[in-house]
Amino acid sequence: MGDRPLPLAFGSVAEIYDRVRPPYFRPLLDRAQEVLELGSGACVLDLGAGSGRLTRELAARFDSVIAVEPDDEMRGLIDVGTVLCGSAEKIPRTDASVDAVFVGEAFHWFDAERAVPELERVLRPRGGVALFSNLWWDTEPPLPDAALELLRVPFVASGRAEAVETWPDVFARSAFEPLRHEEFVWQLPVTADRLLEMYATTSSIASLPEHERDALLEQVRPLIAERYTLPIKVELTWTRLP
Repeated sequence: MGDRPLPLAFGSVAEIYDRVRPPYFRPLLDRAQEVLELGSGACVLDLGAGSGRLTRELAARFDSVIAVEPDDEMRGLIDVGTVLCGSAEKIPRTDASVDAVFVGEAFHWFDAERAVPELERVLRPRGGVALFSNLWWDTEPPLPDAALELLRVPFVASGRAEAVETWPDVFARSAFEPLRHEEFVWQLPVTADRLLEMYATTSSIASLPEHERDALLEQVRPLIAERYTLPIKVELTWTRLP
């Protein structure tokens, strides 16, 4: 593994991440805005904003958008809203100052025991939280076993294969209403080169030293087809303060 902690590995591939990761599904964003009852005048926070992919979508919907991101390289790509250095465990905002907090593909990296109280602190009464995930690893047709085995090696070595997400339990003990979940499905056609770049932006591969990352993808490239379709499952988890 490289020198970066795994949650901050994405900065080493920030430009690629911003360019190739799947876009946020518009019906998902519509639904989150609806259930959290947010008008265009709302002040919203994009927490763990990364390169600003979700921030840009929020800026098209809301007058006031704040992006909070700890990684310098990722944060440097955010080109809309108010951009702040900070983390979920110590949000650089005053008490009761935002109407909603959005988190795109990042909450599993947070220390939930510290982050959930911070969400309670910065949200106004009846403030809401919307958590998004894009599950896109699977392909149609499936990748050959030899390619999958090569890609799995850094995943196992990183420890992500044994990771257990406990944040739903933390929410259950908090002041928030019970978590609610909805799923959406859509398909994204990709070339082999884009698919490999997407894999390069996963934490376990992004955390590799650059020469190891390049060598891995060079090994995988001749094993795969020229085009694939990704059946992307999008998950929305949301809740509000009582």
